[in-house]
Amino acid sequence: MWKTVAKGLYLLLTEVIALYLVVFPVSAFQVSSSSTGYVRLASAAAVSAYQVANRAVFTSALASAVSAPAVASVAVRIATGPVGWGLLGVSAALTLAGMYYSSQDVQAVKTAALAAAPPVGTQSNGSGTTLPSGAVWNPASCVHPCAFNGQQYFYVDSPGESTTSCYLGNNGGTFTDPAWPGWVRSNASISGPTCRRNWSHTNNGTTTSSQQEIGFLPPSSLTLGEYQTYVGGLPAANPNSIESKTTPLGQGATVPMADNVTTLPVTPAQVVPTVKPASQVSPTDAVIDPNAQPPAGPQPAVPSTQSTTTTTTTTTNPDGSVTQHEDSTGSVSCSAGNHDQRTFGSVLQDHLNLWQGSGLLSALNLLKTLTWPSAIPTYSLQSNLLGTFTLDFSAWSGMLTAIRSILIALAGFVAYRIIFVGNA
Repeated sequence: MWKTVAKGLYLLLTEVIALYLVVFPVSAFQVSSSSTGYVRLASAAAVSAYQVANRAVFTSALASAVSAPAVASVAVRIATGPVGWGLLGVSAALTLAGMYYSSQDVQAVKTAALAAAPPVGTQSNGSGTTLPSGAVWNPASCVHPCAFNGQQYFYVDSPGESTTSCYLGNNGGTFTDPAWPGWVRSNASISGPTCRRNWSHTNNGTTTSSQQEIGFLPPSSLTLGEYQTYVGGLPAANPNSIESKTTPLGQGATVPMADNVTTLPVTPAQVVPTVKPASQVSPTDAVIDPNAQPPAGPQPAVPSTQSTTTTTTTTTNPDGSVTQHEDSTGSVSCSAGNHDQRTFGSVLQDHLNLWQGSGLLSALNLLKTLTWPSAIPTYSLQSNLLGTFTLDFSAWSGMLTAIRSILIALAGFVAYRIIFVGNA
């Protein structure tokens, strides 16, 4: 009775293993896991349109991270909200796309923004005097240290100052300003009531003249508004732009973790989803529902081709008669929009390449080298006190067979899960 039950369980276990290894793996060769052949997704155009309309949120989040004293990663995620998505069979809080900057990316933006900012001018003689408020440096001026006869020049405009006040004391000529010794100052009236004060300095080769030149240094920090202006002005092709750091996510994607996260819940009206065949999903699309219903209306016809090749063999018989034999071979192919155009062999080879690099192959190679003894061992134990004991494992032959079958089944199940259910 026990042997009959054991054999029945053994056959049942073998049947289950065959089912997993033969029947279920067919799903691994589909283009996607879609059971309907269509998917609902958020296209790159839909995500980009939403990002353009809400660009201030993205730039503000990045600028806040860049301006913070401690460098930390930042992310802004576009996720399905509680309104509208339930009617489409899509769960809330599904991340559609995300802008992500690692701490290294944030530091790169900070460094680039400081390098692009206007330099800070200081007097090189050690007095620490900075340029007057509102001063504009003439880009044609020389930068410290200036060559002989090199000239430095800056000006400050005073809107609303009267002409009389502008020329008071010098009548439009040049004079020495006590605030900037060694520099020549001249006043002029521009744009009506706006007075412009000009300062210029020429290096005449003396030590005093050289000490009075202005040296420029990059700023050590910027304000939050200045960082926002810099980030907002980056073109989309720049590697530090928010467009370059935004990627599609959707179902099955890994959402990167960040120190500072801002989540923007959206409705289907803000990020309009699209239904398309599963075979037409591009890398820039975020899959929302992998089992979407086909769109209403007539479906496109499936183009198909059929060809027949006939080979005629002519044989001359000994009596002079002629015998002809014809062999015909035909092939039929269709180009359905929802089917993978690859062959079974090419798909299998792709999977084999993935398996060989996953570490699973080495484990399976180790498993196949295991040998199961054909003869069940018997051990004898000697004891001066209790005598001789003999352990004959043939009495547990059925249990050993069951244990072996369980080990093989578990290994096969784990291999199936990794290969056909995982990312392969």
